[in-house]
Amino acid sequence: MKLPPAKARFAALLFALFAALSASAEVEAPLPAEAPRENPFGKGSSTIGISAGVHVPLFVFGGDAVTTEDNLYSGGLFGFQYQHFIAPGFALGASLSGAFNGTLGGGSLFVAPLSFRSAYWWSFLPFEFCLAAEAGGFLMRYEGHGMLGPFAKLGGAAYWRSSPAWSLGIQSYYWLVAELHYGDAANLSRIGNFLELGLSAVYHL
Repeated sequence: MKLPPAKARFAALLFALFAALSASAEVEAPLPAEAPRENPFGKGSSTIGISAGVHVPLFVFGGDAVTTEDNLYSGGLFGFQYQHFIAPGFALGASLSGAFNGTLGGGSLFVAPLSFRSAYWWSFLPFEFCLAAEAGGFLMRYEGHGMLGPFAKLGGAAYWRSSPAWSLGIQSYYWLVAELHYGDAANLSRIGNFLELGLSAVYHL
């Protein structure tokens, strides 16, 4: 099935990004053949992560509505994160994301969350895994109108440690995006539920 031009360009950009990261990782020194099995995420270490993927609308509830008819198409997203390990395997940090979806009526929705992040990492080298939770706020733009609201995110990722400096993998997160109204407009409040599926690259500082 032929992709629409916008989705085809996004897929090409995503492929080019991770091809470049993989090439960068290959020129670095490989991991030792007898890599240690203990958790390599020691206290005081830090990472920077980038990600890109698909933003899938699930359902909406709140106010006087509970519906799976979200009136949105699946869209794209990107993300940046920084985290610092305060204990072996346990990190705190921050995350900035951006997600865009088209609407059935031909409009566009853009959501940009900024959140605090906590994550636990463990390793069976060369494979690494993490579980993370985030909470913060978002800026939403829809057809020229904007608003702020609370945001939460929960999920995890699996990685392959391609070199001492880089880990490449896949991730999946569940988003809660709350559009809250008060007073006479309280029945307009909605909580959007989304699924993030993407590719991620982590640079170990």
